[in-house]
Amino acid sequence: MNKRWLSSLCVAIFCASSLFSQAIPKAKNDSIDLSSYQFSDLKTVELSGEWAFWWNKKFTNAAELEAAPTPDSYPPIPSYWGSGSHGGKQFPAQGSATYRLTIHLPDSQVYGLYVPQMVSSYDLYINGALVGSNGLTDINPVKVHGEFKPNVYFVTPQNNTLDIFLFIANRDYRHGGQWKPILLGTAQAVQNYYNRSLMIELFLFGSILVIGLYNIALFLFRPKDKSPLFFGLFCIIVALRVITTGTIALSHLTSIVPWEIQIKLELSVFYLGALFFGLFFKELFPADIPTIGLGIMLAPAVLFTLLSLALPLKLFNLLVTPMEITAIAGLLFVLVCITIAWIRKRENAALILIGFLLFTITAINDVLYSKNIIATAYMLPLGLFSFIFLQAIALARIFSNSFTRVEQLSDELSTVNKSMSRFVPNEFLTFLNKKSINDIKLGDQVLRSITILFADIRSFTTLSETMSPQDNFNFINSYFNRIGPIIRNHHGFIDKYIGDGIMALFPEMPQDAVQASLAIQEQLNEYNKERLSYGLQPISIGIGIHTGLVMLGIIGEQQRIESTVISDTVNLASRIENLTRTYNVPILLSGNMQSYLQEAGFHGRLIDTVLVKGKSQPCDIYELLDVYSPRERIYFLETQGIFEQGVRLYHEKDYEKALKLFKLCYAKNPQDNLSALYIYRIRNAQRLRTLQKDGASANSKIEADSQPVPRNS
Repeated sequence: MNKRWLSSLCVAIFCASSLFSQAIPKAKNDSIDLSSYQFSDLKTVELSGEWAFWWNKKFTNAAELEAAPTPDSYPPIPSYWGSGSHGGKQFPAQGSATYRLTIHLPDSQVYGLYVPQMVSSYDLYINGALVGSNGLTDINPVKVHGEFKPNVYFVTPQNNTLDIFLFIANRDYRHGGQWKPILLGTAQAVQNYYNRSLMIELFLFGSILVIGLYNIALFLFRPKDKSPLFFGLFCIIVALRVITTGTIALSHLTSIVPWEIQIKLELSVFYLGALFFGLFFKELFPADIPTIGLGIMLAPAVLFTLLSLALPLKLFNLLVTPMEITAIAGLLFVLVCITIAWIRKRENAALILIGFLLFTITAINDVLYSKNIIATAYMLPLGLFSFIFLQAIALARIFSNSFTRVEQLSDELSTVNKSMSRFVPNEFLTFLNKKSINDIKLGDQVLRSITILFADIRSFTTLSETMSPQDNFNFINSYFNRIGPIIRNHHGFIDKYIGDGIMALFPEMPQDAVQASLAIQEQLNEYNKERLSYGLQPISIGIGIHTGLVMLGIIGEQQRIESTVISDTVNLASRIENLTRTYNVPILLSGNMQSYLQEAGFHGRLIDTVLVKGKSQPCDIYELLDVYSPRERIYFLETQGIFEQGVRLYHEKDYEKALKLFKLCYAKNPQDNLSALYIYRIRNAQRLRTLQKDGASANSKIEADSQPVPRNS
């Protein structure tokens, strides 16, 4: 079994090698013998070799040759009739001629002929019948009109013979004759070849065009970098060249583009392409491509562009060779510059150098092929495609590195923003209708209603004297770490730290500040237990709360700014916090807060009406009773009415009645230090009256209202 498979494989290899290694005959003296050639649907035959040639004569069949002169020569095809290959003579590009070739075939099946563009129009006769034509032909040059459009023709041999007469006429193109060989094969083989060639060119056209448009889109989104724009325009120029060479796909897509425009599009890669390509590399490697050298390279490209628009095709054709020379010189100049960039280790220079080298080689190939110096094919699209592919890899690497850098910068920016938000709260940005701290500027401000909370450690100066500077900072930060989260959890934020004190803002509801103050006092109790366990002195704080209109904004100067809150509301809240020392209570609120206390179910009692520093109108202040334990709170609530009546009588200077009420409150609630404070004040006031009646000096006046009373006195 294994031997059978091995034998079959050997036979298959032998047949395949015989198939592809079969020698292809060439025409000799206008005849080619293919009678023993094995045709298949996989390959075609080039009808190259010696064709008969008559200058300025038109023949269509063998009968016309009986009275015709002998051929002028038997030139090797493909070749131009002005190249010196036609019997050593150089015929002018403008003119006409007849070519003849007789083909002997093995059978009379249907064959296909692929006829590429002839220069520049033709009539094709086979066995005396007109099979096809391209453009308008005539002996008279005035009537000639060129056209480039490859075609496929299907023919049936007569007596296994094809007698081909090809009449070519040229008026405007720079060359005349058979540019490329005609291909012969079975009908299926020729159709496959044509379809394959057309699909490849359309694929290249579409790919290069999309890449060009993509790069232009990159430029539109980021105009600062012009290299994608120039590269995109260059790709579009090359894409247009792709569909105006080879199978001339443009002629299949539309018939409205004049032949003259097609020729100029074919050549555009040598002037417009050179222009955009040079600008692209200058943007890519600005330090490695000298401006003077680039200017010398681009000046002819600009000139040729203008001439292509102004000159007719007949005259413009004369500039093709200078265009090709300057384009190749420019490519070599850029190649040297990219090599220098690679030596200097520029980013992605190695990949770009490899791709550009392939592109340069294919560009030189196209120039030599168009002049019929070498028998290859148009390879510039493939060279450019290779270059674009490597350029895409380089671009992907650049984008990948850019995205990585952007991610790093984003992480750094996020970290910076988080850090900055600890200096300028995000809530402040929201108030000012700013998305980021970068948007704020000096003088930004907004007026709105807000609740202010001040909290301060009592006797901190005395406490700090017992600690080192490091212990001071550790203590303060430990304290703030406990207070800050409580304020945030109650929809507030800390606007600033004032030594050992804080100023917090509550933008939503005033009740949030009240709830936060109670939570702070509760947390303080836990903190003091912890301090006592380490043998440290417990601390106490005073909290003052007021609500009203404030101006939030940015103050400072151009090199140093900060966020702040300015208004009487802030000043009054600060003064109320200071009064917690005078009245020796944990939490005091302004009269503005009383209605919010009742709405939220909190309990506050009026403890005084004071004229604080900087204010012209007196302000009621309330003690928040909810700071006490439920058991203690009962006694305060039971005596609240009596106490508040006593405060009113005190301010009416009815000291006798007020004293009785405060004594009654103190008797019912010995924990009520404020009752003791008022008893102390009234006694001082009564003593002052007695002294005044006795004629005592006014200098002995006692300012009883400013004297604090210790707790449980």
